Amino acid sequence: MSAPEIPENEKQRIAALHSIDALFTPAEERFDRITRLAARSLGTPFALVSLVTDKCQWYKSAQGLDGTENSREISFCGHAILADETFVVENASHDPRFSDNPLVTGEPNIRFYAGLPLHTVDGSRVGTLCVIDRNPRKFTAEQFQILRDLAAIAEAELQRGQLSETQRDLIHERDELKRKAAIDGLTRLWNRAAITELLDAELARAKRGIPLCVAMVDADFFKKVNDTYGHPSGDLVLVEIAARMRRAVRDYDAVGRYGGEEFVAVLSNCDLEVARIICERIRAFVANEPIATRSGPISATVSIGLAAFDAGNVDLAQIVAAADAALYRAKNNGRNRVEMEAPRDGNNRQ
Repeated sequence: MSAPEIPENEKQRIAALHSIDALFTPAEERFDRITRLAARSLGTPFALVSLVTDKCQWYKSAQGLDGTENSREISFCGHAILADETFVVENASHDPRFSDNPLVTGEPNIRFYAGLPLHTVDGSRVGTLCVIDRNPRKFTAEQFQILRDLAAIAEAELQRGQLSETQRDLIHERDELKRKAAIDGLTRLWNRAAITELLDAELARAKRGIPLCVAMVDADFFKKVNDTYGHPSGDLVLVEIAARMRRAVRDYDAVGRYGGEEFVAVLSNCDLEVARIICERIRAFVANEPIATRSGPISATVSIGLAAFDAGNVDLAQIVAAADAALYRAKNNGRNRVEMEAPRDGNNRQ
């Protein structure tokens, strides 16, 4: 097995990688959309947007693969960032660089790999868009063009950045281990501690006049899903609900797993009517299409409680309590619905 070489500009490359605020952050729909398209358009079971650190290859977005990272020493993407052209391995089991690689001899049993490097604005190659197959294959000229087009889109997304100010601040305040610890291992959303910290920071901004809404989202009858189909299928339902939430919110909104089957969306710079539209989109995205699991398709719905920062919701406990109260009304009124907590004048609840 041949470990990838270290680029001559490695120090600059790593600095550029950290400058884009994408490493060890929650999954984002704008990248998941690209890897979905790559896998479907090119007919591969796996597609990645990966970022290559000094030690590992980390998946910003992954289709078909479990886990979030591999050692750089065994990564194919570590080789792909060494040049600007497409890096292709048509049959890894016959390639002396990879034939004894554990990713070839064991899961995911890589045979075919095609990856293009993704650059930061200074030209540093910090990661890849790649597709992987379990079978040897050759790409046509048209397929290579599709991969180049999608890589250009992924690179543009990396360069523009979309996280909110509070999310960028949270990232900058943490080292790599603490960033990883802030992400929910199942859904790849912010975990409860991180989303609570983000909400608290957004409340400070709201007190300066920036509109803020909070949505509590709960999977309906989730215990029944686990009891009927088993916990592995229940986990897949939660993963897909999280993915559909990411798809429904704006790119810079923060979404977290609050606990069990409950999620929270922090909708910054957002008034109550816009927030209601976003929440209705979350509800519809979950309800309108069954979720594919190993046990077959499972229909799921969510109930959503929505509250806004106002004179009666001025701290973390109050705004969470208001959103919770609206969530309980949504459940009591039939589920699969959005309920809003009425604005308060600071003394009286309307």
